Amino acid sequence: MRNRGFEKYEEKEIKRRWAKAQKRKIKDANALRRLQVLHLRVKGKSNAEISEIVGFSKQYIIEVVAKYRNKGMDAILEDKRTGNNRKLSFDEEAAFLDQFYDLAEAGQLVTIHTIMKKFEELTGEPCADTTIYRMLKRHGWRKVSPRPAHPGKASDEEIEASKKILKKSSDNSYWKKTDETNEIKAKNSVE
Repeated sequence: MRNRGFEKYEEKEIKRRWAKAQKRKIKDANALRRLQVLHLRVKGKSNAEISEIVGFSKQYIIEVVAKYRNKGMDAILEDKRTGNNRKLSFDEEAAFLDQFYDLAEAGQLVTIHTIMKKFEELTGEPCADTTIYRMLKRHGWRKVSPRPAHPGKASDEEIEASKKILKKSSDNSYWKKTDETNEIKAKNSVE
């Protein structure tokens, strides 16, 4: 069976790289799997068969082959994708947050939106509020919530006494209003 579109020199390169991979010369597991896709393709396997063996989707197999044809073997072996897309290093973030630390210590309110505005000015790109929340968490900042009770709150006895006074006065006025409205309704129904 033919190699499904690879040239002779491409077949040789893929086989040579696959032989190196078998000797543990390639350390990156994802690069090894992408190389395995090419090797299986040279052997004449279909996308569905390769998908079963390697675990990639059929569409990604097509993309790997196209990437190899357009950009060469280096694009397959050195495709480094990382989750660290930070704009600043850890030390730069710490220096950036120092300006807000002084404000927080002085008792001023520091909000995410003020930090985000300064961060966007520094990086020159828009960012999401989750970026700022994660940065604050990395540096040990915490969200300060308001107190659960007012510091000048009355004692429980004073609160209960005021409730009793309010209940007595409100009971009288409530029943008067209800009686008056019933009388008005009765007069209106008679007429």
